[in-house]
Amino acid sequence: MPHEPSQSRILILAIRSIGDVVLITSVIRQIKEKFPDGFIGIVADGPSAQVLENNPCLDHVFVIDRVASQELSWLMRWKLWVQLVSDLRRHQFDIVIDLFSGPRSAILGYMARAKDRYGEDFRHKIRGFLYNHPIKICRDGRHLIEQKFDLIQPLIGKIDLGAAALELPLTETERLQCKQFFGVPGHTHQKRIGFIPSAGSDWRVWPAERFAELADVLCETYGAEIILLGGLEDRAVCRHIGTLMNATPLDLSGKTTLRELMAILAELDLVVANVTGPMHLATALRKPKVIGLYGAADTIQYAPWGPTAIMLTKGAKEDAYWHKVDYERDYQWLLQIAVEDVVVAVQRVMSEWHGVKEIMPQTRGMK
Repeated sequence: MPHEPSQSRILILAIRSIGDVVLITSVIRQIKEKFPDGFIGIVADGPSAQVLENNPCLDHVFVIDRVASQELSWLMRWKLWVQLVSDLRRHQFDIVIDLFSGPRSAILGYMARAKDRYGEDFRHKIRGFLYNHPIKICRDGRHLIEQKFDLIQPLIGKIDLGAAALELPLTETERLQCKQFFGVPGHTHQKRIGFIPSAGSDWRVWPAERFAELADVLCETYGAEIILLGGLEDRAVCRHIGTLMNATPLDLSGKTTLRELMAILAELDLVVANVTGPMHLATALRKPKVIGLYGAADTIQYAPWGPTAIMLTKGAKEDAYWHKVDYERDYQWLLQIAVEDVVVAVQRVMSEWHGVKEIMPQTRGMK
C-alpha cells in the first residue's frame, strides 16, 4: 500500500446531485475507517454540499455551485475555477478519489496535483487518461453504492457491503429548531406523514391527484397529519394537492432550507415520495419509514438503501436499466402504481399503527 493511513491527505470529488451524495456517505465512512488519522476533504456542488455538513468523517468541504456560476461572466467563472484549484493545491492532497468521474471532476483532480488519482476507467473518453489508477466498474444490475465500493476497493481493500450504512448527522440545535414548523400539535400522538410529490424530472412524478386521494385515505384511517414537502419550484404541485384534499395539509414547500428539511423528515413517522434526493435523505435518517414510488429504470441502481425504506414498483428486475433510459416508457411503469397499492404498503411498513390490520379503507378508485 503506497500510503500510510496516518500521513495521507485525501480529496474526494463528489460533484453530483443530492441523492447521489447521500448514497456516497457510506463510501466516505469506509475511507475514514481505513485512514482514521488522515485529512479528508471533499468537493461538492451547491445544495448537495449541505448534505455533508457535520459529517464526522470529513475535515473540509469545498463548495462549488454549478447553477449559480452559469449566471456569471466567463471571466468570473474562470477566476472561481482558478481559486478552487489554488485552494486544493494549498492542501497538498496526495490521493484523489473521483467518485463520479465526470469531465469537470477529472480535470480538477488532475490539476490538484495529487500523486495518486482514482477514477472510473473512461479511457475510451479522453478524460480517462487523467487518472493514473483507472478502475473498471460493472454498472449493470448493481446498486450505485456497490459501484462506488468497487472504485475505492483497490485503495482500502475488501469491503463488507452488509455493514455499509448511510450517514446524515443532525445537530441537536437543528432538531429542536425544526419543531417551530409544526406549530402547536392538535393531538399529542397524531401520526405525521410527509409527502414528497415532486422530483427532478417530470417523468418521475406520481400524479398529484393520487397523492391527494392517498392523503385523504390516510387521514381518515389513521387521523394523520399530512405534511407536503419540497423546494421553491415544488410549491405549485403542493398547492394543487392541498386544494384537492378534504383535509387541510401542512404545506412546507419552499419554506425550508435543505438542513431544515432534513430535520423535519427526522420528526415524521412515514414519508411517501417519488424517486428524488429528499427520498434518499429520509432513508438515510433511519426515521421515518419511507415508501419510494418507482418506475422501473432506477429500481436497482437507485433503490432505497436502508432497513426503514421500501420500494414500490410495478416493474420487474429485468426492467431495470441505467443506460439511455427511455423516460416516457419508465413513466408508464410509475403510472401503474394505484392508490390502493400505496395503502397496502403503508399497512405493511406501519404495522404497529392502531387499526392497521382491521381497517382496509376504500379509495375513490383513482387509477
